[in-house]
Order: sequence, then structure tokens, then C-alpha cells
Amino acid sequence: MAEYTWAFDRSFLVFLLIAFTSMALAEKLRSLIPMPFIYGVIFILGFAFDLLPKDLLLSANMIAVGTIAFNVLVVHSGTMVNFRLLRDRWRETLLCLSAFLILIVLELLILTPVLGKGLAFLAPGSVVGGGASCAIASRWVTDAHPELAVFPWLIFMAQGLFSVPVVTWALKKESRRLLSEQGDAGAGQKERASGTENGQGKARGGVQKKPPLCMRIPDKYKTTPYFLGSIMIATVLNNILQNTLFSGLNINPNITALLLGILLGSLGLMDKAPLFRSDSYGLLILGLMGLMANTLANTPWQAVVAYIPALLLVFTFSTAVLLLCAAAGARILGLSHYRAAALLMNCMMGFPVNDMLIRQAAALGGTEERQAFLRRELGPVLGIGTMLISNGLSILAVGILVLFV
Repeated sequence: MAEYTWAFDRSFLVFLLIAFTSMALAEKLRSLIPMPFIYGVIFILGFAFDLLPKDLLLSANMIAVGTIAFNVLVVHSGTMVNFRLLRDRWRETLLCLSAFLILIVLELLILTPVLGKGLAFLAPGSVVGGGASCAIASRWVTDAHPELAVFPWLIFMAQGLFSVPVVTWALKKESRRLLSEQGDAGAGQKERASGTENGQGKARGGVQKKPPLCMRIPDKYKTTPYFLGSIMIATVLNNILQNTLFSGLNINPNITALLLGILLGSLGLMDKAPLFRSDSYGLLILGLMGLMANTLANTPWQAVVAYIPALLLVFTFSTAVLLLCAAAGARILGLSHYRAAALLMNCMMGFPVNDMLIRQAAALGGTEERQAFLRRELGPVLGIGTMLISNGLSILAVGILVLFV
């Protein structure tokens, strides 16, 4: 048995206390200082001043949990893609796709000569990606370029510092605009399809659709092992495809895992967002954060500080590109400038922060009726960026770009 500095119970307790403190402070500060940033700073200082042992995450067994999270979150993200929402909100979808492609091209062209190929190729997918995208980028370069492994996690730490203030401002402006346009009567009457339904029930025209296969399984059988098992079946199938059909093609397995999740979720062969329903999502996110902390443990604090100029450049450049795309896209597609800005900048943070910001903006409505109206309007706007970019295409981008680092 391996010998660690602290016993499991002490290590796991300290890890949970740091995670809880980070989440509580972020909630108190309305995520203007985001949870990953607080969490990362605590670990960086703890390791730098030898307050925390470098083997804390190994002793707490969070690396094992993080490995599980790493393997299941990609498939989970794929199942969340809602094509009906993307079709109904085609203008927002088109704006997201266009801005995402423009951001990648400009960062590769302009930042590569400044930052070098390694950092420039890691930046685009990580900037607009969630924890899964940053974990993929970090893990993929750990063996060949261990000095770069911390950079995607540093990006993850800083995302909210740049995105939350802009999204908060834009949502408040958009909320006031919507209330001004609709008035009291319009706010209570307008019902725009939110696209959050999973597509079951009656089809357009009133024809009853046959429920997908996963919906025919009684809820009493849909336990935690069922949901996690369904994800692992997809993971095993993905590994088989990688070792047979895709063998020798050098296709990143995370790309095929995401596409497999999209396919199975769209065909109704797998439940949508299974981790949300398995009572295990929170633990797996903690596991992912454990991978981040372990990377920080293996990185000298001087190396972290040395990356600050690169981080500032990446985020300043990315923010400018996204806001310029929002301004141009709003004019071309006939969207509100505030809506476009919130849509694109939200790609830097995603769930669950955007849910909190929607509640804050909806509170401007005053009455429950007006607040419900604002939630119906704003929810899909931020949901598209999270689903399509943060939890979707960013994984594809990372999976491709890391091959060239």
C-alpha cells in the first residue's frame, strides 16, 4: 500500500473543506470572483507554502474519481445537444458557430507568433470550454509537454473573471429591453418555446409520437448504476471503435465519444443529461476539480506566475473577438446587441453560473409572471452557448488542436 503524507480521511476532509469554501465564497460574491479561481488560488498558495502536501489528491483518492469523471462527462455532454432548440433559435446558433470558428482562426493566426504554438493551440478550446475541455487539453499534453499541462486549468480558473461581469451587464440590459417592449400584458402572454423539452410527447400537428427506447424503461429501474452504466456502455463502445474501425486514423477518442453521445441521445437510445439524473454529477465534478488541483500540485508556483501575461493576453484577445462578433452578428442577424453579447460571452463560463445569472436578471421583472417571462426568454439564449460551445464544440476543437501541440 502506498504511503502518503496524510491519511485518507484527513486528505478528503481538507479537500472537501476547500471545495465548500470556494463554492460558498463564489456564491456570496455572485461569481464575480468565480469558484474555480478561488479554489485554484487556495491550492496554489497551500502547495507553495507547504500547508498542503503535494500528494493530497492522491491520498484523497480524487484522482480515481477524476478519471471516472474524465471518461463519462464527454458522453454526458453529447447527450445534452438539443437539435430542436438549435433549429428554433437558428440565429443564435449561427452566431455561436460563426464566432467560435472566427475565434479559433484568429487566435491560431495571431497568438501563435506571440505565445508559441503550444499555448496558442491550447487556448481556443479551453477559453470557451468547460472543465471537461480543459481536462482533456491538460491530460493530452502531460506526457509530451508536462510544462504546458497547467495552462488549460489556469484558463479554466480565470474564465469567470472576464465573462461574468459582461454577461451580468448584458442580461440586465436585455431584461429591461424585453420588459419595455412587451409591457405588463405582453410579459404575461408571450410564450416562446424554450427548447428545454427533450422532444417527447406530441409532435407538431398533434400526432402522438412513439416514445424513444430509453423512455420506455420504467423510472423505478433508472437508478445511479443504470445511468452510469449507460454512459460506460457508450465509453466501451467508443473504445472498441477506436481499436477497430478507427484504428490507425489518429482520431482523438474524446471526439468520437462526444459524437457517440450526441448520436445515442438524439436517437433516444440514451437518456438526456444522465449525470444530472444519477445523483453523481456533483461528485464527478469534484473529481474533475481534483485533477485540476493535482496538476497545480505538480507545478511550481513560479511557473504559474510566469503564465499570467499569457493568460491576460488570451482573455483580452478572446473577449475582444467575441464582443466584436456579437456586435456584427447582432446587426446582420437582427438580434439585440445585449442578447448577442450575453450569448457569446456565456460560452466562457457555462453551467451552473449562467443559471444563477438568469435568476438574478429575471428578478428585475418584479412579479412572478414577469420573472417567468424573462426566464423563458433568457434561458435558451445562454443554454445554446453552454450546450453547443462550452460542452460541445470546444471538446471537438481541443481534441483536434492538441494533436498539433
